[in-house]
Amino acid sequence: MVRAERFLRAALERLEPLRGTFVYDAIVRDYLAKTEQEDAGYGRWLAALLPYLAQRGGRGAAPRVLDFGCGSGELTVLMNVLGFEAWGIDVHAEHLKLAQLLAEENGVPGERFVLHEGGPLPFEDKHFDVVTLLVVLEHLSNDVLDRVVFELHRVCRGVVIVQVPNRWQPRDDHTGLLLVPWMPRSLASAWVRLHGARRRYAISKDGSWDVYYRSYNAIRRRFDASGFDVEFLPDELVYPPLDQVPPLYGAGGAPAPAWKRTAGSVLRGAVHALSGGPLPPQAWYPYLHLVMLPRDRGR
Repeated sequence: MVRAERFLRAALERLEPLRGTFVYDAIVRDYLAKTEQEDAGYGRWLAALLPYLAQRGGRGAAPRVLDFGCGSGELTVLMNVLGFEAWGIDVHAEHLKLAQLLAEENGVPGERFVLHEGGPLPFEDKHFDVVTLLVVLEHLSNDVLDRVVFELHRVCRGVVIVQVPNRWQPRDDHTGLLLVPWMPRSLASAWVRLHGARRRYAISKDGSWDVYYRSYNAIRRRFDASGFDVEFLPDELVYPPLDQVPPLYGAGGAPAPAWKRTAGSVLRGAVHALSGGPLPPQAWYPYLHLVMLPRDRGR
């Protein structure tokens, strides 16, 4: 278990102004789950995921990891507690203060957490075996994402793993509002504001709506253009597990009432038509888990 008494006290104090909002409850659940104060399976997941990714990237069983967009560092510290050499980088100085507090509680060097305020990443070429972007990609604009992908290709010699909410999920993770992921960003931002304080968004630095939902094809094209081959993570390494959070709209034979399967089939057909053809089954998982392999990783 991760030691987190001081971390949780400081994190909850910082979060207090958001009490009563949807995002407050979601963040508290994340704090408890990712520091293993409750058994949500994160430790078991990372203990299986990271060696697999290292092997898939041809880097051996003990990878050097960069947790890009590490936030307050719970998963970065957990990776270190599990025995991996993991570094975290983020744009939020306040989040990194919490990360360093959690690191101190667990004997992890505080310098493993790096503030990045733009420009090239402060690491040498091919410095990391594995780079993780865990529920981070949706907070990057297209321009920022293109710059980030270029830099990830430079610093990664093995594999990049992306976990991101699916563009076609019916409910927004950050506000709990239906259909927000399907809306254009300007409409989604206005829709969130209309729902008042309970659904207030407060994750970005200035509280503005910084969520960019993307489809599997949109993500794949951006990484492919920057020199990555893209594949899906094996089902047994998907988190949350598919038996807990099944594919959307009855895809892949997921259990659902007959009317939901019929409606889901119609919806999937419409999305396939818009996408120019059928999508792979994994493109209908609530969270996309994409493995990005630099095409020049062998050099």
